[in-house]
Amino acid sequence: MDDERSRPKVLLVDDEVEFLEATSRVLRRRELEVLTAASGEQALAVLASETVDVVVLDVKMPGMDGDEVFRRVRDEHPGLPVIMLTGHGTVPQAFQMSKDGVHDYLAKPFPPELLAAKVCEAAHRTGAHVDHDAAPGPGEAISVLLVDDEEELLESLKKVLSRRGFRVTTAKSGEWALQLLLSMDVDVVVVDVRMPGMDGLQLLQQIRNSFPDRQVILLTGYPSVETAVTGVKLGAAEYMTKPANVDDLASAIHRAWLERREAVDVGRRRAIDEILDRQPE
Repeated sequence: MDDERSRPKVLLVDDEVEFLEATSRVLRRRELEVLTAASGEQALAVLASETVDVVVLDVKMPGMDGDEVFRRVRDEHPGLPVIMLTGHGTVPQAFQMSKDGVHDYLAKPFPPELLAAKVCEAAHRTGAHVDHDAAPGPGEAISVLLVDDEEELLESLKKVLSRRGFRVTTAKSGEWALQLLLSMDVDVVVVDVRMPGMDGLQLLQQIRNSFPDRQVILLTGYPSVETAVTGVKLGAAEYMTKPANVDDLASAIHRAWLERREAVDVGRRRAIDEILDRQPE
C-alpha cells in the first residue's frame, strides 16, 4: 500500500448495483476509499488506470466471471490481494482459489464489519518450476503418514496405498503423529480434520512449525468453506472429503511429494549459495 495514503483503497466488483452501492457506503464509513465496477471488464479497465490496495470480487457475474477476473488480476497485477465473494461457493472451489492466491473467501451474506476487517488486513499484507511427470527413483518410495482416530479407515487406506507403491505408516492421534515425525522421514502426512484431543488443524499448525518441509493433506467428513480456507492459510497441500477416492488421494499425495521435493531442492541450493558466498575470493 502507498505510504502517502492514509486510507486503503479498495476496488469493489459486483454486477448487483444495489449491493455495490450499499457495501460502498458501509466501507466508506469505515474510512476506506472505494472504487466500484459492475463487471469484470470494467474492473480490469479501472486497474489499468488506478492503483488500488485490495480487490473485492464477486465470483458469479455475467460475461467475465470472478474466476477469470481473478486470474487476469493475478497475472497482470501480481501481489495485489483479492478477496472473493460468493453466494454460491463450494468447499473445493474455496480451497483451490486460496491455493491459487486468493487472499480470502467470504460467503454472502456477511457482516459488513467482517469485510472491512478483511480489506484492512489484506491492504497491510506485504507484497520454481516443478516437473509434474517426476516419480521416485529406483528403490525409492514416497513415505506417507496416515493420521486418523478411526482404526478401520487407517488399515483400509494403508492397504490400498501400499498396493500403489507408497510406504505407509499410521498414527491414531495427532500426538502420536508428532512423535513419529521426530524419528522418521515422512514426505506427506494425510490428516483427518476431526479427531479427539489434537484435531487436524492443530496438528497441521504443529507440523508447519516443527517440520516445515513436510506436506500435509487434510481429510474431512464434515467439509466447510471456513475449514478449507483455514487449512490452506496454515499450509495444507490439499483438502479432500471422506471417503476419499483412492486414485484422487494417490494423485494428491504425488503432487504433495513433488512440492516437498522442490522445496528441499530450493533449500539445498540456497545453503550451497550461502556457503559459496562466505568463501574468500
